[in-house]
Parts: sequence; C-alpha cells; structure tokens
Amino acid sequence: MSESEMFDMNEVEAVLKRQDEAMALLERLRDQERDQPPLASQQPESRREFRRWPAPDTVTLELHDGESWAGVKCTDMGVGGAKVGGFPAWAEGPTPARLRAAPAAAVLVLADVMWQDRATATAGLRFEFFDNEERDRWAGSLLDALLAAYSVG
Repeated sequence: MSESEMFDMNEVEAVLKRQDEAMALLERLRDQERDQPPLASQQPESRREFRRWPAPDTVTLELHDGESWAGVKCTDMGVGGAKVGGFPAWAEGPTPARLRAAPAAAVLVLADVMWQDRATATAGLRFEFFDNEERDRWAGSLLDALLAAYSVG
C-alpha cells in the first residue's frame, strides 16, 4: 500500500471515528432529554414537504461541542435542514443538535454539514432524526411557530 493510500485510509478512519463519537454523544443527550418533562404535546396531522422559510425568533438551533450547547443563527429553517450563519469552526462533520420551536419540547437530531462557506461562516445543515415520530414532532412544532410568526391579524 502506498503512502498516499495510507493517508486516505487515515482520513476515512478519522471521519468514521468522528461520526461514531457524534452518534454516541447524541444518544446520551437523547437519554438526558427524555428525562426532561415535555413543554407541550404536538401531533401534526400530516407530513409536509421539506421547504425552508425564514426562521422566526421562536425557532432555535443549538449544536453540542461535547461539553455544552452553543446556539447558531438560522437564516432559514425547514423540517429537513437549515441554513445557518456564524457556523462554529469546531462543528466539522456530524454534530448533535437541538431543535426547538417554543413552547414545544426540543427535538434532538444529528446535524450533518452539506456545504460550508468559510469566508462568510455560513453552512447548510441536513437533519437526521431518530425516527419518523421525532421528524413529525419537529414538523408540527416548526409549522406552529411559522403560522404564529407569519399570521395576519
């Protein structure tokens, strides 16, 4: 095996290790979150397409650095992902994330970087949910927040 092939294998192993560590941390955080009482019970009636909208102030996204949660500014948000500004340099690869659309309970997901512009500190994230129930809960919470923010009257 040549030196360049070994270097590539080391990169692949590092990425796989980072993903395993992120998944283990996410599972621990989900266990902690389950111990918290829910703020509200939200049950959406149907699934929506994964469009994105300007994120209302009541919708937040936080990333976990292994020790604590750090909020990031969402420029737009959807069920399946978000565009964020002020993206932290430490968040490389899959990172545990907490989505909240007040007053509903938070939903923990794995946020994976789909693209990143280091010059403007912006990134596009894709969310991986634990199951369809978690995705549906997030969709209902986000929809309620959007309706409240953009309703006329």
